[in-house]
Amino acid sequence: MDEKKSSRDRIIKEYRMLGNRKYRKKSGKIILEGYHLLEEAFKAGIEVEAVLCTEEFARKAVNRELLTRAGKTRIIKVSPKIFNAIAQTENPQGIGAIACPLRLKADFTAGNCHFFLILDSLQDPGNLGTIIRTAAGAAIDGIFLLPGTVEPYNPKALRATMGGIFYLPVLQVAGINNCYEFFEERDLQLVVADPCGEVPYYNVDFSRPSAVVIGNENRGVQETLLEKAKVRAYIPLRGKIAALNAAVAASVFIFEYQRQREGKNKDIT
Repeated sequence: MDEKKSSRDRIIKEYRMLGNRKYRKKSGKIILEGYHLLEEAFKAGIEVEAVLCTEEFARKAVNRELLTRAGKTRIIKVSPKIFNAIAQTENPQGIGAIACPLRLKADFTAGNCHFFLILDSLQDPGNLGTIIRTAAGAAIDGIFLLPGTVEPYNPKALRATMGGIFYLPVLQVAGINNCYEFFEERDLQLVVADPCGEVPYYNVDFSRPSAVVIGNENRGVQETLLEKAKVRAYIPLRGKIAALNAAVAASVFIFEYQRQREGKNKDIT
């Protein structure tokens, strides 16, 4: 068999297999699918192993410019039929890539300990991706993912981050006990987002280093975390809806932290 064709077929097969979580974990590789996600990966300096695209995609000048940024990375042209068969999106754009081993390494240094999120058993990949995107946009210090939370490199979650995951430390932990020592060493107050909480979110003192827990979409925050929390904060709602979407709730807390911090900086100047 032609060696070049054999290599091409192997890459196409691997791209398909990377749709499976177990294979992603085993190989340490991920799929970057769609123009924007691949563009952000190049901007962030993510190493890409191979790029797959259709001839139709490569015909447009703006797309050819993106492909030139792949440098010496191998580019494989495939038919729309093949790409549609291996794609992870419902309406694929005709461009995708395999990224080389990429680990969720959290750079939680002593100088970066102002605000963290803890996601407790979030199961919707769209919610997770949106939270990561928002957190990256607000430049918070990092996110801890507790067991039961969807994998951040799930293709749907990854797309929803819009590349935000390339700029934000995200750490999957075996359990909340793995976080307590970290919080105590840095004197972080543990704040739980709880519809039945005692304090409205805007009265939480975010001038203190804080970690905010966002719970499961249906069950909320686990009892252990509710008991450990220094603050149980709620978002006041005037309508008949009892609670907000997890991604929206996380955004409310993120930007309240940012509002208080920016206000404090203005007072200092």
